[in-house]
Formats: sequence, C-alpha cells, structure tokens
Amino acid sequence: MQSLTGTTSSIHRLSLASVVIAPCCCVKTISVFQLVSHSAISGSSNANMSNRFYHINLIKKAAALIMGCFFFIACENDLDQIRKMQQQKLSVDEVKGVTSYLSQSGVVKAKLTAPYMLRYFDSVPRVEFPRSLHVDFYDDSTRIKSYLNAKRADYYEQQGRVILRDSVVVISVDGDTLKTDELFWEQNLHKLYTTKDVEIRQRTKTIFGKGFESDEQLKNFKLDSITGILLVGASKFAGN
Repeated sequence: MQSLTGTTSSIHRLSLASVVIAPCCCVKTISVFQLVSHSAISGSSNANMSNRFYHINLIKKAAALIMGCFFFIACENDLDQIRKMQQQKLSVDEVKGVTSYLSQSGVVKAKLTAPYMLRYFDSVPRVEFPRSLHVDFYDDSTRIKSYLNAKRADYYEQQGRVILRDSVVVISVDGDTLKTDELFWEQNLHKLYTTKDVEIRQRTKTIFGKGFESDEQLKNFKLDSITGILLVGASKFAGN
C-alpha cells in the first residue's frame, strides 16, 4: 500500500454545514399555541356569553390545539432530518504549501508539491489540488526518472489513484514528452493511462493518437490508435 506523508506550511480545518437554521415550522408552532392561550383568556373574560358562543370558542380551541400538534410533529421530523445532515456533515482540511512523499514498502517513489490542497473526510475520502500539481517520479535509487505537471488533480488515497486534468504534461529524463487533457495514475500498478487524445514528442518525431498507457517513466507505451506522425524536420504531416 502507498502512503502519503509530508510537510505543509499551514493547515486549516473547515466545517461545512456547521450553521443550522431552525425550520420555519417551529415559528408556526409558537404562533398557534399563542392563539390557544389568547383564546383561553378571551373565554375566561367572557364567561357570561351564551352557550352558543361558548361552544364555538371551545371548537376553535380544539382545532387550534390539533393544528399545533400537527405543526409540532412536522417540526420534529424536520429536526430529525437536520440531525442526520449534521452527522453527515463534511469536514475539510485546507492546506497551503504542500510537499508530500509517496512511498511503497518503505521506498520513496514520488515527491508531490502543490501550492494549495483540500482534504475531504466524507464517505469517499479524497484530496483535491485545484491550483496545480507537480510530481517527481523516482527509481529505486531515488533518482528522478520522470516528472509531471497538471493544473488540477484529485487523489483517492484508498484506491491509490490520481486523476490529473487540464494541461497534463509528463516528461521523462530520456526527453519523451506526453501531453493530454486527462490522465489517470494508478500508483499501485505504476501505470499511466488515458482514453483522451494524446501528443507524444520524441527526439525524431511527434506522435498523435487516442488512448494511451505506459509506466511512470513513459517506457513501453502503447496507443489505442495513431492519428498522425510528424517527423522532426519534415514539412509534411503523415496522418490517417
């Protein structure tokens, strides 16, 4: 299993859904019971009224009491829903100046740096990098073999998966460069892949295709389809 450890310059825990607004039905409940109290006072102050008006007031009191009970039950149901929402509320760690190391079996495999990070603690724990991400990949001797940059990324630590998006670039020490709009990084398998369009620049040619898979060093890559090849120094584009 891979683990993420590192240092950060600042950490802030945000609590979403921490402010709870009481439902409006509670206010209605108070108004109804005030009406009952007012009716009781009115009844006592007019004790000499006819039996007809007495019965009418009694019916009004009973109706108001029944309505109050219904409002009270509805209010209780809303409060139960709020309690459930509070139990499921989302906690977020906000981190600035991130430097983390990804290790496997005690061996450092990658170094991750980012200016800003959000760690979510909900039903699917994840880490978001909304303001760019840089990763250095190491071999077993902790020498850099390749690195990548992306404008956005989501890291699912339990699955060992990173989804990189927007201007994704991977460069190997051999000089090969991969460009795409979306890239999946499977840490446990040491695999990079995408179903999107890709551009692979090498010393002698640039390959355009769709669907890509390789290791983290861009070696032994394969494409689902090749849409064109541009040779270095050539004036023509060879495509399908």
